[in-house]
Amino acid sequence: MASAKKISELDAVTPAVTDKYVVEPTAGVAQYSTGIFLPTYTVATVPSAVTYVRRLIYVSDEAGGAQPAFSDGTNWRRFTDRAIVS
Repeated sequence: MASAKKISELDAVTPAVTDKYVVEPTAGVAQYSTGIFLPTYTVATVPSAVTYVRRLIYVSDEAGGAQPAFSDGTNWRRFTDRAIVS
C-alpha cells in the first residue's frame, strides 16, 4: 500500500494512486473508492459558511434528519432541498 500524502504534497503533473483514492491535480478531479468522509457537526456547531465556501459537511441533528450540507458562501444548505440548515 502506498503511503498517504496530503493533496498539497502531490506532484502537480502525475496523479497519485493509493488503495483509497486517485487525485488528478491538473484536472481538479478526485475519485474515492471508499467514499468521502465528511466532518460531522450539529446545527449549533457548524462552522462559518463564509469561511468554508463550497465545502461539504454532515449535520447530525438537522431538522429534516441527519444529512450532508454544503456552503453557498453565506449559509449551510441541505442537499435534499437546498433549505438553510436549522
